[in-house]
Amino acid sequence: MPVNMKAMIAETFLTLAGQKNVDKITVKDLVEACGISRQTFYYHFQDIIDVVEWLVERNTQTMLERSLAAGDPREAIRIFVADAVEKRDLIQRLLASQRLEQVRGTMFQAFRTYLRELFRSREPAQPVRVSDLETLIDFCAFGIAGLLLEHCQRPRTDVELLTDQIYRLLSGEMIPRVEL
Repeated sequence: MPVNMKAMIAETFLTLAGQKNVDKITVKDLVEACGISRQTFYYHFQDIIDVVEWLVERNTQTMLERSLAAGDPREAIRIFVADAVEKRDLIQRLLASQRLEQVRGTMFQAFRTYLRELFRSREPAQPVRVSDLETLIDFCAFGIAGLLLEHCQRPRTDVELLTDQIYRLLSGEMIPRVEL
């Protein structure tokens, strides 16, 4: 059975990230731990952040597939929240690294992709202009990413409560009616 080299390199990165500071992981560390050449690494990835981005994208795709198959929107959101809480240690390490802005950007893009696919897969209750939908997706992606990043820095997160809160925010149930 052929080895999925990208997956092997990424999994090795995760193993090393559990053992040392993310900023200290080098291409040399990865190629030595994988038993591959630098040329093989650079054939699959441009640099370390490319490995992180690939991991986030792969994880997002898996969550997207699982959430789109979920029976209801609340369960779809729960899948995302539970995954972030489960990966809390890695997220904390990435947030503490010098690549903080790249990690935030990658997470935002991951949520944006996720939400776009989620909106595409479900018919809206009322028609929405494309420009409004893009603004809604950006707003929700920043909001959800920010909430999850904040909760990943806390020692405990109630997955069910946070899921319910995000669901009620997205459905409009939590937003008080204010006259402007």
